[in-house]
Amino acid sequence: MKRVIKRGLPLAVLMLFLAPLGWGEEFGLVDPHLADCVSRLAKKNGWTSADQVTDIRCHSEAIENLAGLAGFSNLKSLSLYKNRIARAQLPPLKKLETLNLARNQLQSLELADLPSLETLYLFGNELKSLSLEKLPKLKLLKANNNVLEAFHYKELPKVEKIYIFDNQLQHVDIHSLPAMNYMDCRQNPMPDPLYEEMDEMGHVTFLHDGNADDW
Repeated sequence: MKRVIKRGLPLAVLMLFLAPLGWGEEFGLVDPHLADCVSRLAKKNGWTSADQVTDIRCHSEAIENLAGLAGFSNLKSLSLYKNRIARAQLPPLKKLETLNLARNQLQSLELADLPSLETLYLFGNELKSLSLEKLPKLKLLKANNNVLEAFHYKELPKVEKIYIFDNQLQHVDIHSLPAMNYMDCRQNPMPDPLYEEMDEMGHVTFLHDGNADDW
């Protein structure tokens, strides 16, 4: 009897390690680190299918590839802080409200149809340009501490706060954001005339190199 237990134990332990990994791979997650993290979350929360997943939080997991997320149709929050993602192409995730890709190695970002997105964290990456459009519910953008030389946007009617300090921006359109009430754009090589334009917009609080000493 003792021999059976000793021989069976390694197999049981092996199954514990293999089962979570298989769960992540089953739903098309290409990156093994992301698959493993989602599998652990599934086990913890009792998820048995991708459409049950509403919150993915995988920090410092050495994740590089986001392929396979399209199947998570009910995902509301995706937080992949401090990984190794260099290129991110997000599929249409209709219910996604929060996206955190901060402290990665991002050099390019493509966002598809994200009609529910309210919060976007991109700080601490290597982005040289950022283009955002058709994000009707976005309220908060943090894209500071990149190497941004260009920031283009279109149809961001509800953005209230923008953090783009510590970049390489020489210009930013400040007149097409109807809901904006705060922008931090310090540590950018912007010209004084742009600062003057900012100071004339009384309904918006601007923090820039021309007035940083006042704060």
